[in-house]
Amino acid sequence: MSKLSVLMVVAKYPPDFGHNTVINNLCKNLNDLGYRTAIGAFSFDSNPPYNIEKVKLNKTKLLISGVDYLNFDIIHSHQPRVNYYLLFRKPNKPIIMHVHGASSTIHILNYKFSMLLFKNRITKTIAVSYSAATKIKQLIGNIPLEVIYNGVDTDFYNPELISNFKKGSPQLLFVSGLRKYKNTKILISMMPKLLEKLPDAHLQIIGDGTEYETLQNFVTNKELEKNVELTGKIIDTEQLRSYYASCDLYISASSLEACPVSPFEAMSCGKPLLLYGIDPHKEIIESSNAGLVFDSLNSDEICEKIQEVFKNKIHFGKEGRNFVINYSWVNVSKLFINLYENLCKN
Repeated sequence: MSKLSVLMVVAKYPPDFGHNTVINNLCKNLNDLGYRTAIGAFSFDSNPPYNIEKVKLNKTKLLISGVDYLNFDIIHSHQPRVNYYLLFRKPNKPIIMHVHGASSTIHILNYKFSMLLFKNRITKTIAVSYSAATKIKQLIGNIPLEVIYNGVDTDFYNPELISNFKKGSPQLLFVSGLRKYKNTKILISMMPKLLEKLPDAHLQIIGDGTEYETLQNFVTNKELEKNVELTGKIIDTEQLRSYYASCDLYISASSLEACPVSPFEAMSCGKPLLLYGIDPHKEIIESSNAGLVFDSLNSDEICEKIQEVFKNKIHFGKEGRNFVINYSWVNVSKLFINLYENLCKN
Protein backbone atom coordinates (compact mmCIF):
# COMPACT_ATOMS: atom_id res chain seq x y z
CA MET A 1 0.00 0.00 0.00
CA SER A 2 1.44 3.40 -1.00
CA LYS A 3 1.72 6.07 1.66
CA LEU A 4 -1.16 8.49 1.95
CA SER A 5 -1.23 12.13 0.89
CA VAL A 6 -2.67 14.84 3.14
CA LEU A 7 -3.75 18.41 2.41
CA MET A 8 -3.75 20.77 5.42
CA VAL A 9 -6.29 23.55 4.81
CA VAL A 10 -6.59 27.11 6.16
CA ALA A 11 -8.33 30.16 4.70
CA LYS A 12 -5.17 32.28 4.50
CA TYR A 13 -1.56 31.23 4.98
CA PRO A 14 0.04 31.87 7.33
CA PRO A 15 -2.94 31.91 9.71
CA ASP A 16 -2.98 34.62 12.37
CA PHE A 17 -2.76 32.38 15.40
CA GLY A 18 -0.50 29.73 16.91
CA HIS A 19 -1.75 26.80 14.86
CA ASN A 20 0.61 27.94 12.10
CA THR A 21 3.39 26.23 14.11
CA VAL A 22 1.32 23.06 14.33
CA ILE A 23 0.56 22.93 10.59
CA ASN A 24 4.15 23.60 9.54
CA ASN A 25 5.61 20.98 11.85
CA LEU A 26 3.04 18.32 11.00
CA CYS A 27 3.77 18.80 7.30
CA LYS A 28 7.54 18.74 7.79
CA ASN A 29 7.56 15.61 9.92
CA LEU A 30 5.01 13.74 7.82
CA ASN A 31 7.08 14.53 4.74
CA ASP A 32 10.22 13.31 6.53
CA LEU A 33 8.37 10.07 7.31
CA GLY A 34 7.62 9.56 3.62
CA TYR A 35 4.09 10.95 3.37
CA ARG A 36 3.13 13.63 0.86
CA THR A 37 1.68 16.69 2.55
CA ALA A 38 0.80 20.18 1.35
CA ILE A 39 -0.82 23.33 2.69
CA GLY A 40 -3.96 24.51 0.91
CA ALA A 41 -5.29 28.06 1.24
CA PHE A 42 -7.30 30.60 -0.72
CA SER A 43 -4.40 33.06 -0.45
CA PHE A 44 -0.74 32.96 0.57
CA ASP A 45 1.07 35.91 2.15
CA SER A 46 4.28 33.87 2.22
CA ASN A 47 5.53 30.47 1.18
CA PRO A 48 5.50 27.62 3.70
CA PRO A 49 8.89 26.68 5.19
CA TYR A 50 10.80 23.40 4.76
CA ASN A 51 9.91 23.29 1.02
CA ILE A 52 6.35 22.29 1.93
CA GLU A 53 4.14 22.14 -1.15
CA LYS A 54 1.43 24.79 -1.39
CA VAL A 55 -1.93 24.48 -3.13
CA LYS A 56 -4.00 27.57 -3.92
CA LEU A 57 -7.63 26.60 -3.43
CA ASN A 58 -10.38 27.66 -5.81
CA LYS A 59 -13.67 28.52 -4.11
CA THR A 60 -15.75 28.08 -7.27
CA LYS A 61 -14.30 24.63 -7.96
CA LEU A 62 -14.93 23.56 -4.38
CA LEU A 63 -18.56 24.72 -4.53
CA ILE A 64 -19.13 22.95 -7.86
CA SER A 65 -17.01 19.80 -7.48
CA GLY A 66 -16.29 19.63 -3.77
CA VAL A 67 -12.95 18.17 -2.65
CA ASP A 68 -13.05 15.62 -5.50
CA TYR A 69 -10.76 17.82 -7.63
CA LEU A 70 -8.04 17.91 -4.96
CA ASN A 71 -5.47 15.18 -5.56
CA PHE A 72 -5.05 14.13 -1.92
CA ASP A 73 -6.27 11.12 0.04
CA ILE A 74 -7.20 13.10 3.16
CA ILE A 75 -8.32 16.69 3.70
CA HIS A 76 -7.24 18.02 7.10
CA SER A 77 -9.05 21.27 7.91
CA HIS A 78 -7.67 23.65 10.56
CA GLN A 79 -10.31 26.42 10.47
CA PRO A 80 -14.11 26.17 10.57
CA ARG A 81 -14.69 28.88 7.96
CA VAL A 82 -13.02 26.86 5.20
CA ASN A 83 -15.49 24.03 5.82
CA TYR A 84 -18.28 25.95 4.07
CA TYR A 85 -16.35 25.37 0.83
CA LEU A 86 -14.78 21.99 1.60
CA LEU A 87 -18.06 20.43 2.69
CA PHE A 88 -20.64 22.23 0.55
CA ARG A 89 -20.76 19.03 -1.51
CA LYS A 90 -20.59 15.63 0.12
CA PRO A 91 -16.92 14.56 0.15
CA ASN A 92 -15.66 11.28 -1.29
CA LYS A 93 -12.64 11.11 1.04
CA PRO A 94 -12.00 11.49 4.78
CA ILE A 95 -12.29 15.01 6.18
CA ILE A 96 -10.62 15.85 9.49
CA MET A 97 -11.52 18.93 11.51
CA HIS A 98 -8.64 20.00 13.77
CA VAL A 99 -9.93 22.32 16.52
CA HIS A 100 -7.15 24.51 17.95
CA GLY A 101 -9.41 26.52 20.22
CA ALA A 102 -11.60 29.59 19.79
CA SER A 103 -10.24 33.08 20.43
CA SER A 104 -13.48 35.05 20.06
CA THR A 105 -17.26 34.78 20.23
CA ILE A 106 -17.41 35.02 16.43
CA HIS A 107 -15.01 32.09 16.13
CA ILE A 108 -17.12 30.00 18.52
CA LEU A 109 -20.35 30.82 16.69
CA ASN A 110 -18.74 30.15 13.33
CA TYR A 111 -17.48 26.78 14.49
CA LYS A 112 -20.83 25.82 16.00
CA PHE A 113 -22.80 26.89 12.91
CA SER A 114 -20.48 25.13 10.44
CA MET A 115 -20.54 21.95 12.54
CA LEU A 116 -24.32 21.98 12.77
CA LEU A 117 -24.45 22.23 8.99
CA PHE A 118 -21.71 19.75 8.14
CA LYS A 119 -20.85 17.57 11.14
CA ASN A 120 -22.16 14.49 9.33
CA ARG A 121 -19.65 15.15 6.54
CA ILE A 122 -16.68 15.36 8.90
CA THR A 123 -15.03 11.98 9.44
CA LYS A 124 -13.16 12.84 12.64
CA THR A 125 -12.65 15.88 14.86
CA ILE A 126 -9.31 16.40 16.61
CA ALA A 127 -9.18 18.25 19.93
CA VAL A 128 -5.79 19.44 21.18
CA SER A 129 -6.58 18.71 24.84
CA TYR A 130 -9.15 16.89 26.93
CA SER A 131 -10.52 20.16 28.26
CA ALA A 132 -10.92 21.34 24.66
CA ALA A 133 -12.72 18.08 23.84
CA THR A 134 -15.17 18.74 26.68
CA LYS A 135 -15.97 22.19 25.27
CA ILE A 136 -16.49 20.76 21.79
CA LYS A 137 -19.00 18.24 23.14
CA GLN A 138 -20.80 21.01 25.02
CA LEU A 139 -21.11 23.00 21.79
CA ILE A 140 -21.89 20.21 19.33
CA GLY A 141 -22.81 17.08 21.26
CA ASN A 142 -21.26 13.66 20.76
CA ILE A 143 -19.26 13.42 17.54
CA PRO A 144 -16.35 11.21 16.41
CA LEU A 145 -13.58 12.85 18.43
CA GLU A 146 -9.96 12.16 19.29
CA VAL A 147 -7.51 14.06 21.49
CA ILE A 148 -3.98 14.65 20.18
CA TYR A 149 -1.77 17.17 21.97
CA ASN A 150 0.33 19.67 20.07
CA GLY A 151 3.99 18.78 19.71
CA VAL A 152 7.42 20.33 20.00
CA ASP A 153 10.80 19.84 18.36
CA THR A 154 12.56 18.28 21.35
CA ASP A 155 15.94 18.30 19.59
CA PHE A 156 15.79 21.97 18.62
CA TYR A 157 14.38 23.07 21.99
CA ASN A 158 16.60 21.37 24.55
CA PRO A 159 18.12 21.94 28.02
CA GLU A 160 21.68 22.31 26.70
CA LEU A 161 21.15 25.62 24.89
CA ILE A 162 23.24 28.70 25.69
CA SER A 163 21.40 31.54 27.45
CA ASN A 164 22.18 34.81 25.66
CA PHE A 165 19.28 36.95 26.84
CA LYS A 166 19.23 36.64 30.62
CA LYS A 167 18.72 40.03 32.25
CA GLY A 168 17.57 39.17 35.76
CA SER A 169 16.98 36.57 38.41
CA PRO A 170 14.45 35.17 38.27
CA GLN A 171 14.10 35.72 34.54
CA LEU A 172 10.42 35.34 33.58
CA LEU A 173 9.26 34.69 30.02
CA PHE A 174 5.94 34.89 28.19
CA VAL A 175 5.62 34.10 24.46
CA SER A 176 2.37 34.72 22.56
CA GLY A 177 0.33 37.00 20.37
CA LEU A 178 -0.60 40.02 22.48
CA ARG A 179 -4.37 40.12 22.74
CA LYS A 180 -6.59 41.17 25.66
CA TYR A 181 -7.49 37.65 26.77
CA LYS A 182 -3.78 36.87 27.19
CA ASN A 183 -3.84 39.14 30.28
CA THR A 184 -0.26 40.23 29.66
CA LYS A 185 -0.96 43.49 31.50
CA ILE A 186 -1.51 41.43 34.66
CA LEU A 187 2.04 40.10 34.44
CA ILE A 188 3.41 43.63 34.09
CA SER A 189 1.20 44.92 36.91
CA MET A 190 2.55 42.39 39.40
CA MET A 191 6.20 43.30 38.76
CA PRO A 192 6.46 46.09 41.40
CA LYS A 193 5.20 43.65 44.03
CA LEU A 194 7.63 40.98 42.83
CA LEU A 195 10.53 43.44 42.86
CA GLU A 196 9.89 44.12 46.54
CA LYS A 197 10.69 40.47 47.22
CA LEU A 198 13.08 39.70 44.35
CA PRO A 199 14.80 42.98 43.35
CA ASP A 200 16.62 41.43 40.37
CA ALA A 201 13.50 39.96 38.74
CA HIS A 202 13.00 40.60 35.03
CA LEU A 203 10.11 39.86 32.67
CA GLN A 204 10.50 39.31 28.93
CA ILE A 205 7.41 39.36 26.70
CA ILE A 206 7.80 38.01 23.16
CA GLY A 207 5.11 38.66 20.59
CA ASP A 208 3.11 41.37 18.88
CA GLY A 209 -0.57 42.04 18.34
CA THR A 210 -3.34 44.50 19.10
CA GLU A 211 -2.17 45.05 22.68
CA TYR A 212 1.51 45.70 21.94
CA GLU A 213 1.44 49.51 21.93
CA THR A 214 -0.86 49.64 24.97
CA LEU A 215 1.46 47.36 26.92
CA GLN A 216 4.54 49.32 25.86
CA ASN A 217 2.94 52.56 27.11
CA PHE A 218 1.92 50.83 30.33
CA VAL A 219 5.52 49.76 30.98
CA THR A 220 6.72 53.32 30.38
CA ASN A 221 4.06 54.88 32.60
CA LYS A 222 4.92 52.47 35.42
CA GLU A 223 8.64 53.19 34.94
CA LEU A 224 9.38 49.50 34.55
CA GLU A 225 11.66 49.70 31.50
CA LYS A 226 14.59 48.20 33.42
CA ASN A 227 12.56 45.21 34.55
CA VAL A 228 10.13 44.52 31.69
CA GLU A 229 11.11 44.04 28.05
CA LEU A 230 8.72 43.74 25.11
CA THR A 231 10.74 42.30 22.25
CA GLY A 232 8.02 42.22 19.61
CA LYS A 233 7.60 39.16 17.46
CA ILE A 234 10.71 37.03 16.98
CA ILE A 235 10.68 35.15 13.69
CA ASP A 236 14.20 33.74 14.01
CA THR A 237 13.67 30.42 15.81
CA GLU A 238 17.37 30.24 16.74
CA GLN A 239 16.95 33.49 18.65
CA LEU A 240 13.62 32.42 20.10
CA ARG A 241 15.01 29.22 21.59
CA SER A 242 17.82 31.23 23.19
CA TYR A 243 15.19 33.31 25.00
CA TYR A 244 13.67 30.10 26.35
CA ALA A 245 17.13 28.96 27.42
CA SER A 246 17.70 32.28 29.21
CA CYS A 247 14.60 32.19 31.40
CA ASP A 248 14.19 30.71 34.86
CA LEU A 249 10.49 30.02 34.38
CA TYR A 250 7.75 30.40 31.80
CA ILE A 251 4.65 32.29 32.96
CA SER A 252 1.22 32.87 31.42
CA ALA A 253 -1.89 34.61 32.75
CA SER A 254 -3.93 33.86 29.61
CA SER A 255 -7.61 33.18 30.22
CA LEU A 256 -8.31 31.47 26.90
CA GLU A 257 -6.27 28.55 25.56
CA ALA A 258 -6.73 25.01 24.26
CA CYS A 259 -3.19 23.60 24.09
CA PRO A 260 -0.67 26.45 23.79
CA VAL A 261 2.60 25.58 22.08
CA SER A 262 4.86 27.94 24.05
CA PRO A 263 4.69 26.02 27.37
CA PHE A 264 5.69 22.86 25.48
CA GLU A 265 8.69 24.68 24.00
CA ALA A 266 9.65 25.94 27.47
CA MET A 267 9.35 22.44 28.96
CA SER A 268 11.45 21.06 26.13
CA CYS A 269 14.19 23.49 27.20
CA GLY A 270 13.93 22.15 30.76
CA LYS A 271 12.11 25.22 32.09
CA PRO A 272 9.35 25.13 34.74
CA LEU A 273 5.88 26.57 34.21
CA LEU A 274 3.61 28.91 36.13
CA LEU A 275 0.20 29.16 34.46
CA TYR A 276 -3.16 30.74 35.23
CA GLY A 277 -5.55 28.03 36.41
CA ILE A 278 -7.88 27.67 33.43
CA ASP A 279 -8.71 24.06 32.56
CA PRO A 280 -6.22 23.59 29.69
CA HIS A 281 -3.40 25.02 31.83
CA LYS A 282 -4.38 22.78 34.74
CA GLU A 283 -4.33 19.82 32.37
CA ILE A 284 -0.78 20.63 31.27
CA ILE A 285 0.46 21.01 34.85
CA GLU A 286 -1.33 17.91 36.16
CA SER A 287 -0.06 15.81 33.25
CA SER A 288 3.52 17.05 33.35
CA ASN A 289 4.18 18.07 36.98
CA ALA A 290 6.27 20.81 35.38
CA GLY A 291 5.21 23.62 37.71
CA LEU A 292 2.23 25.26 39.37
CA VAL A 293 -0.96 27.14 38.58
CA PHE A 294 -2.26 30.33 40.18
CA ASP A 295 -6.00 30.49 40.76
CA SER A 296 -6.53 34.25 40.74
CA LEU A 297 -5.00 37.22 38.96
CA ASN A 298 -4.00 38.75 42.30
CA SER A 299 -0.42 40.01 42.37
CA ASP A 300 0.25 38.59 45.84
CA GLU A 301 -0.69 35.05 44.80
CA ILE A 302 1.22 35.25 41.53
CA CYS A 303 4.35 36.50 43.30
CA GLU A 304 4.15 33.76 45.91
CA LYS A 305 3.84 31.11 43.21
CA ILE A 306 6.76 32.63 41.26
CA GLN A 307 8.96 32.27 44.34
CA GLU A 308 7.86 28.67 44.85
CA VAL A 309 8.45 27.65 41.24
CA PHE A 310 11.80 29.46 41.18
CA LYS A 311 12.89 27.65 44.34
CA ASN A 312 12.01 24.28 42.76
CA LYS A 313 12.94 25.10 39.17
CA ILE A 314 15.36 22.19 38.71
CA HIS A 315 12.81 19.59 39.81
CA PHE A 316 9.95 21.10 37.78
CA GLY A 317 12.23 21.56 34.78
CA LYS A 318 13.26 17.90 34.75
CA GLU A 319 9.66 16.76 35.09
CA GLY A 320 8.57 18.95 32.18
CA ARG A 321 11.37 17.75 29.91
CA ASN A 322 10.56 14.10 30.70
CA PHE A 323 6.90 14.73 29.90
CA VAL A 324 7.36 16.59 26.65
CA ILE A 325 9.70 14.01 25.13
CA ASN A 326 6.54 11.96 24.50
CA TYR A 327 5.17 14.84 22.41
CA SER A 328 8.02 15.38 19.99
CA TRP A 329 6.67 16.29 16.56
CA VAL A 330 7.86 12.92 15.31
CA ASN A 331 5.75 11.12 17.91
CA VAL A 332 2.74 13.37 17.34
CA SER A 333 3.05 12.87 13.56
CA LYS A 334 3.02 9.11 14.07
CA LEU A 335 -0.26 9.46 15.99
CA PHE A 336 -1.72 11.26 12.98
CA ILE A 337 -0.37 8.63 10.59
CA ASN A 338 -2.16 5.95 12.60
CA LEU A 339 -5.35 8.03 12.49
CA TYR A 340 -5.09 8.65 8.73
CA GLU A 341 -4.48 5.02 7.90
CA ASN A 342 -7.35 3.81 10.09
CA LEU A 343 -9.74 6.28 8.47
CA CYS A 344 -8.75 5.19 4.97
CA LYS A 345 -9.29 1.52 5.84
CA ASN A 346 -12.93 2.18 6.81
